[in-house]
Formats: sequence, structure tokens, C-alpha cells
Amino acid sequence: MDLTQIRYFLALARTLNFTRAAEATNVTQPALTRAIQRLEDELGGPLILRERALTQLSELGRTMLPLLQATYDAAEAAKARAADHRRGADEAPLRIGISDSVHVDGLPRVLRAVAGRVGEMRLTLRRGGVSMLTEALLGGDLDAAFLPEVVPLPERLNRWPLWSEGVVVLVPDDHALAASASIPASALHGESVVALDASHPIAAAMLRLEQEHGIRPRPEHAADCHLDAGLMVAAGIGLGLAPVGAVLPAGVVARPLAEPEMAHPIVLSTAAGRPMNRAVSAFVKLVRAVRWEGGRIASAP
Repeated sequence: MDLTQIRYFLALARTLNFTRAAEATNVTQPALTRAIQRLEDELGGPLILRERALTQLSELGRTMLPLLQATYDAAEAAKARAADHRRGADEAPLRIGISDSVHVDGLPRVLRAVAGRVGEMRLTLRRGGVSMLTEALLGGDLDAAFLPEVVPLPERLNRWPLWSEGVVVLVPDDHALAASASIPASALHGESVVALDASHPIAAAMLRLEQEHGIRPRPEHAADCHLDAGLMVAAGIGLGLAPVGAVLPAGVVARPLAEPEMAHPIVLSTAAGRPMNRAVSAFVKLVRAVRWEGGRIASAP
């Protein structure tokens, strides 16, 4: 049997009239009749009982109706899914994650280049913490992500170092340290410094200052991210630490942390072994090809 025969039978089962069924399926009545007869031959008995002007389903027809309807519906669903896939194949989704602590000022330039090469690119940008973005990469919800590598990333993730991100001290503009070109880490000892969430890269820097250099700020206040820490610094209730290039609220200045300088690598990460579509492949190649300095593109190939 084929889907055409099943479609004709379903139309006839609905109308119980050969003429109307032929009109509904846009076929001649003799052609519909022959198709029904071939289907009956394959199924081993009559599907339709014809009694003068009365047409009705036979017992076999009533038995086969739900089965043939399910077969036809499944075939139509398969064709629709295949059509959706063909349409989707013409598109190239690009889903990029950016850590809350990372500033990628050069990203628009890369995206513009990708869009010029892949006209069907469909872009999604997501911000989040390192753990959330890592899980999204491994789970297939993201294609690539800019991550600070303050702890080793899972082995299932590729990592390409892009630049080293330094740390600055956030100071109220009327604070004595605001006049300094840079601030030695020792100046933070015993000073009120806004503590950040343990998952933030800056929290790892503060921990290193304590463990490796014995510098212990007073974490009297806390914030989830360096942006909120900046607001607290603007309020004059303490100093803060942030990545180079962090957005500063009014009344706050940033000075490089020195003696020692603190920095961590920013990497581009993807799931190892996962196939890349055209947009993802072009994006990864372009990001790796340019030279980065602090989130900005210093030179392109």
C-alpha cells in the first residue's frame, strides 16, 4: 500500500461518497475507485460496502480506519519534521556565553566578520557565572564561551588562551589612594574591601593575596559581582577589586593592583569533539586568529 491509497480511503471514510471523496482529494472518481480496490486487494477484503445509494464502511474498513489514520498522520509528521530540518539546515545558530567578569570589547568586530561570511547566522548571547556557562557548554546549550580560567576547566572542554586579565583596585575619587598611579597589594591589608562571591575570579585573587602574601583585607561588606562592588565603593563604605576594563560608577576610579600584580587567563572554550556549524566554526577561527589585549582586538590577520 502507499500513502496515496490511504489518503483516498480516509477521504472516502469521512464522506462515504465516492464523488465527494474524489473532489476532496483532487482526483477523478475512477482513479480513486481503482486505488481503493488495490488497497482492498492488499488488505484481503472489502473496506467499503456499496448498497445502491448507500456507502458505508465494512467491518474490515472500521477495523483498519484508526490504524490507517495513525499511519497517515505519522507519515505527515515525518515529512513536516524533515521540512523543518531542511529549513534549519539553512540557518547557522551561534550561541555564545560570556562570563559576568569578562569584558570583550572586541566581540562586535568579530561578530560583524562572522555575519559577513555566514549570512544565515542566528546569534544568541548569554551572560552568567563560570559554573553556569560551563554546564551549558557541556550540555549543548552553548557553542562557545569566554571564561576566566582561575581554576582548571573540565577536560571535556577545549580551551584557547586569548589574553591575561589584570586586576584593578576600585577607589572613591576622594580617597587618598586615588592619587596613586598604582596601588600595592600591601595597602589593602586591614583595609575594608568588598568581598565578592566565591565563584567570581576576583575572589580567587583575594584568596591568593591572603594565602601567598599574607595580605588580609577586612571583608566587612559583600556583593555578588564587581559591578555591585563598584556601587558600594561609590558609597564610600570600602574599596573593591575588579577586572581591568570594568564599568565604573560615578565617583569611582580604578588603579592597577601592583606588588604583586594579579592576573588570570581569559580563554575561549568549546565542547571537545562536538561538530561545529558554519557560524560556530567561523567564530572560533576568527577569535583565535586575532591578537587580543585586555578584551580588545590589537591586530587582525
